[in-house]
Amino acid sequence: MKKTTSQSIFIAAALFFTTHAAFAHDQTGALGKAAGATDYYAISCFDDGNGAAAYLAFQVIDALPVAAPVVSAQVTKGRLAVNTTDAIDGDATYSPKVLVKGGNGTYSVSVDKTKAGVENYSFQYHCETSDNQHTGTSIIPMQNQ
Repeated sequence: MKKTTSQSIFIAAALFFTTHAAFAHDQTGALGKAAGATDYYAISCFDDGNGAAAYLAFQVIDALPVAAPVVSAQVTKGRLAVNTTDAIDGDATYSPKVLVKGGNGTYSVSVDKTKAGVENYSFQYHCETSDNQHTGTSIIPMQNQ
């Protein structure tokens, strides 16, 4: 019985993490005290068998503690660029979701703040096909300030 219970727990955990990894992408980070602290990421969109990416969907949240600086993120690919800002710290609501319609390839993301003070943040990102199906998505942290 003990082995069966352990196996069931393992299988359930494996299914949860596989599903979470396939459909929900979250990245957390912290910006240091300096007013100009900026974190950079490279997010790649690719066809993982679900189809070619049409766009990257992105939103950011200014996480606890509540502090004076406001957190924003910029997403660029080639000549395409968008900005999204979590204007109200501590409300547990993400910034407006933005779409950068750059297809497959690497998108650059920068996360910054409006003034000095340590800030924690989290963002969600998803590469999706033209019919809004999740497709290949990966991330590489490039700079952590």
